[in-house]
Amino acid sequence: MLALAAVLLLIQSPEPRLQLVVGVTDSGAATEAWLSLLRARLSPGDFRAVLPIRKPLSEQDRAWAELFGTRLPVWEQEIPRLAAPFHPVKPPSEVQIILGNRGGEDAFTAPGNRTTIGLDLSKLQSIYGDAGRTVERADRFFRHEYTHLLQKAWLQAHPYDAGTPLRAALLEIWSEGMGNWFSMSDQWRAAGGQPSARAKERLAELEPRLVARLAALACASAEQAAKLTADLSWGPFDRKWGALTAALWLEAEPGEPATTLREFVLAGPEGVWKLAERRVDPSLRAVLQEAQRQREICQ
Repeated sequence: MLALAAVLLLIQSPEPRLQLVVGVTDSGAATEAWLSLLRARLSPGDFRAVLPIRKPLSEQDRAWAELFGTRLPVWEQEIPRLAAPFHPVKPPSEVQIILGNRGGEDAFTAPGNRTTIGLDLSKLQSIYGDAGRTVERADRFFRHEYTHLLQKAWLQAHPYDAGTPLRAALLEIWSEGMGNWFSMSDQWRAAGGQPSARAKERLAELEPRLVARLAALACASAEQAAKLTADLSWGPFDRKWGALTAALWLEAEPGEPATTLREFVLAGPEGVWKLAERRVDPSLRAVLQEAQRQREICQ
């Protein structure tokens, strides 16, 4: 097992670097590094509920931590490929990956934080089981969350006004669609230029939901928008009407994935419309066009 000190593992290598940090003390308290991630994500009440928890790392938590430690050098080698679609925006020179065991999601970043990824070891164990089952899943977690850090850097250089419910939804689809593209396992990937059976099945359900939700969001109040977007990128993976649909559309685009991702980054959140126009089932294009017309009327 790895020595679980405050800093679990620091790989000395040329920039950019990744630093793996344990966010749990020997007594089971959360460190300030972990709490800072939760403070930015949780409601005040939920955050206060986390503060008194004393929960030392379990053996299962430690196994997940060890797995991530072994993957760190591999992940560093992947950074240039992940960063290429965002050129000339550079990746952070150093990113901390904080390991906690309470209050977080399986893998996440915090609003406003462009240099930190959180991994909740207990949540990972409860959702996916023992760490030894798959290395490839751990790699997908990293690619997804590191992409979010790159997106944050891109948006800092190319600001996007997400001041309406519809524009906020487009931003989330753009962000999580690309992130979920990296999260997809082989069952979702196209083969021989054709979408997988699983992808076809889910798109048949999710595409109508996406265009209907975009149409509804065009004139929605903030309260209505919260309900309409609750499952855009949250909940079971195969029900994320915005994130998974966009990811599957990106997977279906012709040509090299690197080119597809680069074009999606350059288009920004408004590029979701163009992607939808190209990929949505023809029977839904009229609804999509109506959503765009409603946007002009209401905004």
